[in-house]
Amino acid sequence: MRYIIIGAGAVGGTVGGRLAEAGQEVVLVARGAHAAALREGGLRLRVPQGELTRRLPVVGGPRELGVLRADDVLVLAVKTQDSEAALGTWGPAPVEGGGTAAMGVPPARA
Repeated sequence: MRYIIIGAGAVGGTVGGRLAEAGQEVVLVARGAHAAALREGGLRLRVPQGELTRRLPVVGGPRELGVLRADDVLVLAVKTQDSEAALGTWGPAPVEGGGTAAMGVPPARA
């Protein structure tokens, strides 16, 4: 299982860092200067025990990542106003074996 953290800011970075610390495979999604900083210096978390640095893969979007694995977990950790755009970007991402990421999401209830 691989966790793809869409929005590697304060919340997403913390979740991704802790998952990586627990031995999980993690990919961070970030853009621009933030992505460059993560690639160059790694993800740094300040925790009660000190500072942790994790070097994790960083992508800008689904094209850079490639086809999603069937057991990938997408964690949406963007600001509310960016949610629609993130879902629009990641929803059509192809999944190995057929289908898209959005096909795995249960339909909304009215």
